Amino acid sequence: MTETLHIADEELLDISKINQQSEKIVNVLISTLLLISFWVIWKNILPAFSFIDNITLWQHIVVINHQEIMQPVTLSNLFIASFYIFLVSISTLNFPGVMEILVFRKLDVEAGSRYAINQLAKYALITLGFILVANELGGSWGKVQWLVAALTVGLGFGLQEIFANMVSGIILLFERPIRVGDTVTVDNITGTVTRIQMRATTIIDWDHKELIVPNKTFITSQLVNWTLTDPMTRIVVPLGISYGSDIDLAFRTIKEAVCTTPLVLKDPEPSIYFIGFGDSSLDFTIRIYVQELSHRMQVIHDIHIRLIEALRKADIEIPFPQRDLHIRSGYADASGNTIQV
Repeated sequence: MTETLHIADEELLDISKINQQSEKIVNVLISTLLLISFWVIWKNILPAFSFIDNITLWQHIVVINHQEIMQPVTLSNLFIASFYIFLVSISTLNFPGVMEILVFRKLDVEAGSRYAINQLAKYALITLGFILVANELGGSWGKVQWLVAALTVGLGFGLQEIFANMVSGIILLFERPIRVGDTVTVDNITGTVTRIQMRATTIIDWDHKELIVPNKTFITSQLVNWTLTDPMTRIVVPLGISYGSDIDLAFRTIKEAVCTTPLVLKDPEPSIYFIGFGDSSLDFTIRIYVQELSHRMQVIHDIHIRLIEALRKADIEIPFPQRDLHIRSGYADASGNTIQV
């Protein structure tokens, strides 16, 4: 748990990548301003290029004042649609760097929140670009709504798991029960979240294996987020001492060993309880708190060593389970029956 896991570049951008994205955005803005300036200066001669409006690629039906009119899609519409695709592509790829410089640098925003905002903005930009391109190329909702409805029904049966995972991904980005960098346990899988995508979430476990978990699992299964609001966790250590031990001495010895262990929090204070009589031991339970999840294994290791050493110095025995064995012997008589002795 003490190892440092690598978070994907989309979540935590480095300075060089931010600079590259910002430079691309600046270049695009400069190019756009140059095109606008060119249009303002040379707009008087631009009508000479109006011939591209006369090149019809195809036609589509448009309803104007309740009348259907055939409207052409020209070469100029194709150029404009290509320009929209270019702008959306550049904006989608470089949006995280711009947000990092203009917004996130001035605000105290966690890595998980930055990632969620960037992902939702990318989806919004892609949707906007699709609508603009479809509008230029003659597409409209009225033409495809029946097709979309039919595809939705068909895909709803055939690809219901994929759609369920996509919807669950949107819920995860909005509600944020998990964030990039959180340590979670779901379906007996424990690890650090490194990427949240539309269909699945990537988790790196303690063996550094990348596990792809469908988003639906986080919504429908029991989820433990170890670091959602507070990384502090409790450790419970069971301990048994022999029946002939001095209880008061054992309690003081255990408490001293626990309270002097590094990384054990003083607040909340460690607690030690005598909880019952076992088959061969007097059973205690030790409850302590650590500040970070990565401290758990180290603290468990240190406490076990300190308890053994302290109890040995105090001549307090840690018993092992005892079993009574009853051995029976016998012999067979003349008729073959076994006689027990």
